[in-house]
Amino acid sequence: MNWLSGILSSILVRRKSSDNNSNTIVYPLSWIVFPIIGFVFFGILFGVFIFIPDLIDQSDIVFVFIFFSGIIIAFICLSIYMARWKVQVFDSYCKYTTALKKTRKIAYDHIESRDVSSGYRFYIDNKRIFSISYLQDNYRSLDKAIRTYQKNNNIKIVKSVTNVLKPIQGLWFLPIASLVIIFIPTISIYVDEGLSTGFFISLTFHMITIFLFIYMANWKIVFKDGILTKTTIFGIKKAYDMKHITYTVSQRLMHPDDTRLYYKNKKIAFIMGNVNNRSELLESIDYFNRFNETLKNEE
Repeated sequence: MNWLSGILSSILVRRKSSDNNSNTIVYPLSWIVFPIIGFVFFGILFGVFIFIPDLIDQSDIVFVFIFFSGIIIAFICLSIYMARWKVQVFDSYCKYTTALKKTRKIAYDHIESRDVSSGYRFYIDNKRIFSISYLQDNYRSLDKAIRTYQKNNNIKIVKSVTNVLKPIQGLWFLPIASLVIIFIPTISIYVDEGLSTGFFISLTFHMITIFLFIYMANWKIVFKDGILTKTTIFGIKKAYDMKHITYTVSQRLMHPDDTRLYYKNKKIAFIMGNVNNRSELLESIDYFNRFNETLKNEE
């Protein structure tokens, strides 16, 4: 949720973070205004349709109710999440409060901090626990506290998994949202046109949703001992010798570190810039390319 709200806020609210004496990192108040405005707007619109029934066909009332209820609930959840989310920074630990008001005390001994283009991500045993956007006030404070504590106590974080790349977990939002969005109008089609017509009209959209689910579940890249193995969305595996792999880094979607992999100048994979272990993969490719160049020069 953090990455999504960060993208929306960076587009809608042109603000810069500031550093103050507070040890608390929260969402800016200006961010919370947008889901509240959305809730109020769609709530009023929904009320108009309910109390002035002549504005819509009564046969569509079920669809209208489901559609607006879903949107209003989404805005309410987003508002609650942004209002309650909080990180408190201390010398040797932090307190992370979720939208459900569950507070977790996390010692700095095992936290890994990663500096990414959108801010910082924090991991324990290579599993993300939360993210902080560069648009949030005091966003550097937690990373600074973690690095200071680990340096003073001679703690070095070693990632437990460094050779596996999978889609970022936040992307599960896409197939789930697609499923919800498609489900609502599909019900209306079934009611108006019948099961057969509704099935064929919605078939293409359902296939897109299934494609997204399969991609999230199957797509994977593993690199080890000079061999890169890519698993496609259909579960098909193909191995490549890393000494013949090159890459380019440029913004393709929304991240400046989006990466394309090439095997003998033929594109074999696209990797989003915020995928875990991407930098480790590029370092390995650079190593084998340098090793390959050394062998050629010796010959």
